[in-house]
Amino acid sequence: MKNIIGKLRRNDGIALASVLMLIMAISGFAAVMVSTKLQSIYITTKLDDRVRAKAIAEAGANEAYTRLEENWDARLNDDAFPQTAFGNGHYDVTVTPLTNNAAIISSAGHYGKSDELAILDISLFDKTPGGGAPSAAIPIGDYSILCNDLFHFGGTGNIYSTNGQSRIHGNALINIKGNAGVNISLESSTKIKISNNKTITGDITAPILQYNASKVTITGTATVGPVPFQTIPDIDLTPWYNWANDHGEVHNGFNFSGGTYTANGGVIWVNGDAMISGGPGTTINGCIVATGEIHFGGQADLNPPPNSFSLAARDSRVKLTTSGTVGCGLIYTKTGDVEHSANGTVYGQIISAGGIRKTGNSDILTYCQVELIPPGNTSSNSITQLEVTAWQW
Repeated sequence: MKNIIGKLRRNDGIALASVLMLIMAISGFAAVMVSTKLQSIYITTKLDDRVRAKAIAEAGANEAYTRLEENWDARLNDDAFPQTAFGNGHYDVTVTPLTNNAAIISSAGHYGKSDELAILDISLFDKTPGGGAPSAAIPIGDYSILCNDLFHFGGTGNIYSTNGQSRIHGNALINIKGNAGVNISLESSTKIKISNNKTITGDITAPILQYNASKVTITGTATVGPVPFQTIPDIDLTPWYNWANDHGEVHNGFNFSGGTYTANGGVIWVNGDAMISGGPGTTINGCIVATGEIHFGGQADLNPPPNSFSLAARDSRVKLTTSGTVGCGLIYTKTGDVEHSANGTVYGQIISAGGIRKTGNSDILTYCQVELIPPGNTSSNSITQLEVTAWQW
């Protein structure tokens, strides 16, 4: 009898152990299934967030494109593209001008925990039958910087090109000094001197080259040889005066130190000096042409009209010290120098009948070519069309 009871107890123990093992196996399988399901949900949610973020980014790019179709000048105004809520997320658009006729739209879309980017290259094309460059355009060449006297590049910073390789030409000495980099080619009719530990991304050409080849990097070709002098364009400023006069924008001296000033007709003519300063938000909508000195400083922004000067001084210098943005236009001095110690961003071209002196920790220029057209000479019959030239993913 005892043997039978003992045997039953042993069988009960084995059964209990088997049941426990089965429960553990089922629990483990269930845990794996739950974990797999949670992982699947996580991946699905993440993919869903990414798809929605990409859609929101594309919506922002499309909205910016539509705004620029309606107002091409909006590319020069960051406030025209604020962060915008969309589809339980938001998009943030940045428009970067390249030339008067080209720009890049970057739209960052955010949804849930995902951020995606949509980038469009856009260009404004002349669709006028038999169109092309307007006959009224003043030839100024494709130099990013052209100067008649010393070009001194000191401090820190760079010169950039946004639309292909371009040239810096100096009729006199070009002196690359300080912790500076140059991202386009240099040529001088006299001499190029480069201090140690510099990188020139492009070619250099001059009758005399002075640099230590072991301490200077030149990615292009260094050529010792003649470089023809270039004539500095003598631009007739009368059409800008007449236009400003017709629109009530001729000033005897001009001092602006805060707020927003929008020039009637887009041109401010100043008899004497123009002095611009002020804190964040200080904005000039228009170009400034002065008979005296132009000092553009503080944290001011300048939004010039298309195909125009940004700053032009007839009898004196242009001095740039702003930490704001100077939009795509021609900086021009008919007799004086250009002095640059700005910490902001300057777009366009610089032509100086004097010299150029760059100091400070700034980038002197982001090159975009300007088609200079006197105000009032743009054909009212011209047909333009904005087109997407490329999508970047």
